[in-house]
Amino acid sequence: MRTVTITGANGFTGSHILENIGDLSKNEYNVIACCRTKSKLPDFYNGNTLIGDLLDEDYISRVAKKSDIICHTASWAEMNGSLENSIKYFLNPTINLIDSALKNGVKRFVFLSAITSNPVARERLHTNRKLKDIWAHYDSILKIEQYLEQIQDKGMEIIVLRVGYFTGKKYSLGLLPILLPRLKTHLVPWIEKGKTTFPLIDGNDVGLAFRLSITSKLEENFNIIDIVGKEIPTVREVFNYLNAKYNYPLPHFSVSYKFAYGFARFMRFIHKFLPSDPLIVPAIVLLLEETNATNDKAERILNYRPNIHWKKSIDIQIAEMEIRQAANMKMNK
Repeated sequence: MRTVTITGANGFTGSHILENIGDLSKNEYNVIACCRTKSKLPDFYNGNTLIGDLLDEDYISRVAKKSDIICHTASWAEMNGSLENSIKYFLNPTINLIDSALKNGVKRFVFLSAITSNPVARERLHTNRKLKDIWAHYDSILKIEQYLEQIQDKGMEIIVLRVGYFTGKKYSLGLLPILLPRLKTHLVPWIEKGKTTFPLIDGNDVGLAFRLSITSKLEENFNIIDIVGKEIPTVREVFNYLNAKYNYPLPHFSVSYKFAYGFARFMRFIHKFLPSDPLIVPAIVLLLEETNATNDKAERILNYRPNIHWKKSIDIQIAEMEIRQAANMKMNK
């Protein structure tokens, strides 16, 4: 049996992977959920666990030694954090895990990346600022992607899943939970009239993509694949739906990306001296950049066909937000 380990198994992505691969453990796969505490694993999961912290190199070694396939979804949830924390809690542990996977003969490594890596990697952002100054987390993501590309000839199959913006049940830090309370202030503008696409994806489709990344045969050792939802709306279509069904206010004016990035930097600066989160930070503007994402490559390589329409997924998430989110979500968790 091949052993599949899921890091960050108690998070949004990890829990949806466990939900999607439950039947694999009955066949040729041994599934191990890796996280810091067993108490936060999904209630439905009663399988194997490996409890520990990825800051502990001994734990990283134990994860790699037990694994044939690693799905690395553990991350550092922040939209307004420091570069130092991103390096300490996300970049360095991930590089250590990759190195340990190579050392211990792991056959396949699946990395949870993000769809905005497309315009970042292609240098198509509407700002000349360095990525680490826009969003430290994305700077780490790109460094990890680059490191995986560098080691692609060392015998381990690699899949980088550039996943869209999370919606659906069991949500965690994400664009909609941050944006929706801010829409109520009537201060959130359109950026470029809301014409850019908004590549949302339901958690179940994320789990499906990881399942296929575990089971699919690969023709190449290194694969970067976009993973988005069944249909890709524009920002304006999403906001219009939120307005029509849930009465969220529509933006009253539009600004350019250049203005949005500048204003976001200003808001981030003044909120260094205030206790609350700023209205907007550069990370939010970055997430509204055009990604030009499609599922074409995912369908060709993984036979991935998403199931959940973005409207249904938003409905599921908002219903859960009404129960879970009594106050505005913090940008750093």
